[in-house]
Amino acid sequence: MATDLLQALMAALVLGVVGTLSIAVGEPLLVPSLGAAILLQVHLPDLPSARAWNTTVGQLCGAACGFAALAALDAAHDPSFSALHPLTVGRVAATMAAIAGTLLSQALLGAINPAGGATALIVTLGSEAPTRVGVARLTAAVLLVTALGEGARRLSLRLRG
Repeated sequence: MATDLLQALMAALVLGVVGTLSIAVGEPLLVPSLGAAILLQVHLPDLPSARAWNTTVGQLCGAACGFAALAALDAAHDPSFSALHPLTVGRVAATMAAIAGTLLSQALLGAINPAGGATALIVTLGSEAPTRVGVARLTAAVLLVTALGEGARRLSLRLRG
């Protein structure tokens, strides 16, 4: 129970740091897939999917496949899915293609990470803009959580002793 509490605090701290940096730089770096990534890193630190390689590459595969699917299927200009805009056929098709591409690319690179699937949807559903700035912002967010989370992952491994 004490280990679970420390892991919960570490996960909260990592996302708090990313959120604080997000506010400081005025960029939305705190994206939903990071929650899944940090939970893997601190609560299941011994799983391959929690390692830095899998976290970074697995999520970047999701982002790349999401952006590529939007471009290939010409769905990037469809409205972002939200309470104000219904889901479009183009965004559904892009999501399907991105998830398939994410799984295949992660498997080929030995970087399976479930959070990468969430990252793909962040892109295909329109939460991140398919622009150079959007790519840079999402990459920065993934790298930040990977770096901070890797320290937390190693501490979690020590706590489990």
